[in-house]
Amino acid sequence: MNDTDFLLRVGLSLRKYRSIAGLSQEELGGRTECDKNTIGKIERGESDSKLSTIRKLTDGLNISFSRLIKEVEAKPSDRLSSPVEYDYLRLFHYCRQLSPEQFNNLCNTACIYAKSNRLRESGGK
Repeated sequence: MNDTDFLLRVGLSLRKYRSIAGLSQEELGGRTECDKNTIGKIERGESDSKLSTIRKLTDGLNISFSRLIKEVEAKPSDRLSSPVEYDYLRLFHYCRQLSPEQFNNLCNTACIYAKSNRLRESGGK
């Protein structure tokens, strides 16, 4: 992987985690004392930032620096495909809008569904 690809993958991963956290670039900047324009350049792979800046951003996103780097260096076959990853992101945003009772009901329903699928696959045994 060349430097350009590496910077782009770092930026895309940061953008993904920022989206999952439901933060704008400005909000992340407020948490980390980084300018939103700097965050934008990093996310687009246009900036070869200092490690300390990336560490501030990962801290602001509540992820470890090592997690970010492991994801960036993972082979494409090791990562989730984009459609699946996008579906998980959509599900996460949906679940954040639920009340605790609604979320609990959703989880209970998913457990029942999973158990019934296992029973069906095992022939009811």
